Amino acid sequence: MDKIKTFFKIKELGSTYKIEALAGLSTFLSLSYIFVVNPSILAEAGIDKSVAFFATVIVSSLATIVMGMWANKPFSLAPGLEMNAFVAFVVVGTLGFVWQDALGAVFWSGVLMLIINFLRIREHIIKAIPDKLKSALAASVGVFLMLIALKISGILAYEGIQVKGLGLLSSADAYVFYVGLGAAIALRHFKIKGAVLISIVLASLVAHFLGIGAAIEPVTLSKDMLDGVFAFNPAVILNPQIFSVILILFIIDFYGSIAKFIGLTRNTAIVNEDGDMPNMKEALTVDGAATVVGAGLGTTNVTTYVESAVGIGEGGRTGLTAVVSGLLMLCFLPLTPLINLVPTVATTGALFFVGITLFPTRDNLKTYEWTDIVAMSAMVLATAWTFGLDKAMLAGFGFYIVLQVIKGQWRSVNPYLLASTVLLLVSILLG
Repeated sequence: MDKIKTFFKIKELGSTYKIEALAGLSTFLSLSYIFVVNPSILAEAGIDKSVAFFATVIVSSLATIVMGMWANKPFSLAPGLEMNAFVAFVVVGTLGFVWQDALGAVFWSGVLMLIINFLRIREHIIKAIPDKLKSALAASVGVFLMLIALKISGILAYEGIQVKGLGLLSSADAYVFYVGLGAAIALRHFKIKGAVLISIVLASLVAHFLGIGAAIEPVTLSKDMLDGVFAFNPAVILNPQIFSVILILFIIDFYGSIAKFIGLTRNTAIVNEDGDMPNMKEALTVDGAATVVGAGLGTTNVTTYVESAVGIGEGGRTGLTAVVSGLLMLCFLPLTPLINLVPTVATTGALFFVGITLFPTRDNLKTYEWTDIVAMSAMVLATAWTFGLDKAMLAGFGFYIVLQVIKGQWRSVNPYLLASTVLLLVSILLG
């Protein structure tokens, strides 16, 4: 046990075995819905549900465990909803590529990620982001979590990604949200360990009492689940029409992970005194390699999940949180029906609560200049309006650069930040 404590630096990072275990369980419960949702979405692209389910569980669990063991970070990974929907409804549904070609594009986007990581370009980009913009990114991730919670619970009405107004404030889903949020706030106020996890459990009990189960029928295993192994078509890169697809997948994954790495670790012991994250290269490499492996198994881009914030909010600070979460994912393979025990709506209160904690404190805000406030406001509003962290980054970076030019300090703008702004703009225009 002492060797484990030393390996994960549990004491150094201000955590304990119990906290890490509870954090890992909390993260797992908050993102377990992806094992049902991802196969359902990819089925629209023609990928057999059992193939997508097997690929999702295996690559998510392995990537999460490696993230914990190698990079010592409490991040869980799984196929990103923004990428699988793009593949299913645009690449296959609109552009007419078969799913094997689409997974080929995913594979090459992952290879591109690994090349960029090897050249340490992504590390330079992260370090190029000004300190106050990093805080703004954390706030944007917080807003993103809160919006997810309000959308799933039906409190906000959406049409696509656009908010259309208030939804149902007195529905069964809304009551489950209120219970989860109220429990998390009360338990944290009284400094009870496991507050976030307990709130999810209580919300689950209320959900079942109100007759709410899993929204989607669980996927079952079949003998066809291995049909997706190495079924992707790497030769699709010879088709010029796939270039824009690879670029979009790459940029969404690339910058989405940057936003989460910064947003989830801000003001925690995970980063050092300078605000930099140790073992960043290892964490970024796992993030990119998982996409390559996922394409080889039969699923779309794997990314660091924003729901990792739930475990971090529970106090998880080391890779042991990720290892616990990853092992639970692996155990989930033969226990698929257990997803019904934790309906997705039961996690909404916890997600909203954790989202609140990612905002800068009042003392921090006192140190902001008016330009920092403008940039942060632009990022938060962009997140709320577009439901996309990449667009929030474009808004924040763009405003920051323009304001620096107005102030006559354009020479201080880091070239990596400028290049990132251009790339984000290009991907959004292409998308």
